[in-house]
Amino acid sequence: MASVFNYKTLSIYVPLITLCSVLFWSCIPEPLPVKGIPTLEPKIVVSSQFIPDEGLVVFVSRSLGALDAGENSEPEELIQQLAITDATVVFINGSERDTLISLGNGFYGGIDLNTEDNVVYELIVSNPEFGEVNAFTKQLSFINFDDIEADIIFNEFDSLARITYTMNDPEEENFYMINVQRYSSTQELTSLLNPRIFTKLFDDTKFNGQTYSETFNVLFQEFLPGDSIAVSLTNISEPYYQYLKLRNDSRFGFSEFASEPINFPTNVKGGLGWFNLHTPDIRLFELTDASPQEN
Repeated sequence: MASVFNYKTLSIYVPLITLCSVLFWSCIPEPLPVKGIPTLEPKIVVSSQFIPDEGLVVFVSRSLGALDAGENSEPEELIQQLAITDATVVFINGSERDTLISLGNGFYGGIDLNTEDNVVYELIVSNPEFGEVNAFTKQLSFINFDDIEADIIFNEFDSLARITYTMNDPEEENFYMINVQRYSSTQELTSLLNPRIFTKLFDDTKFNGQTYSETFNVLFQEFLPGDSIAVSLTNISEPYYQYLKLRNDSRFGFSEFASEPINFPTNVKGGLGWFNLHTPDIRLFELTDASPQEN
């Protein structure tokens, strides 16, 4: 059965899950057996998530050289190596400036922010070693699932999570992201550093201003009855949509995200990553078998 997300109970874990979905590990390539490659100057990398009633959470790290990590790299050690724990992170709303509190491990937040839809906000991140970067973003309107169900179906190869949902699309052009991932209310930060997250990107070209329903399977992951998952729907900007699409199409992994990709989009001036205030509608499920006639 679906349950509406409880912000107060899970206020720590879900922002970190969403943040780390940007930093997911797909496959880290073996370091190339080459020498003489010049070392690029490290840059600040920013990723963020805004949760209503909880505030903004920002993860600040430094960029990773293309040869600094291999497939045997430990996630916990690498995240500690990359996290910038002494940054100053300032959220600017017009003439108001709020300095976010360090939450440890490179995460910053803990401030109640008054934000409105379709207003542009600025984030400034500074650090004595890596300098200062800034980014601007607009908070888009919240769009939720009108109805959603999740269960398990079986084929000859796998047991897959199946998601069926309905949503009401506004008349303006919109771009969407649906994330599906395993979830546990007891999971710790270290278990979120290597999440296997299924991301579905789509726009409303074919159903603009209409009610839209769809069923899809979560591929490349095997689920069992009793597994808990979190399914989120987020209304995102077109630039962020293109950023995620390029990352997904290129099987973008953690080391590539944090390195210095050539011609890879970012809205962080002087740095890497993406600052956004996109607000997800998150629903939790405990998966059960689909009835035989539905398989």
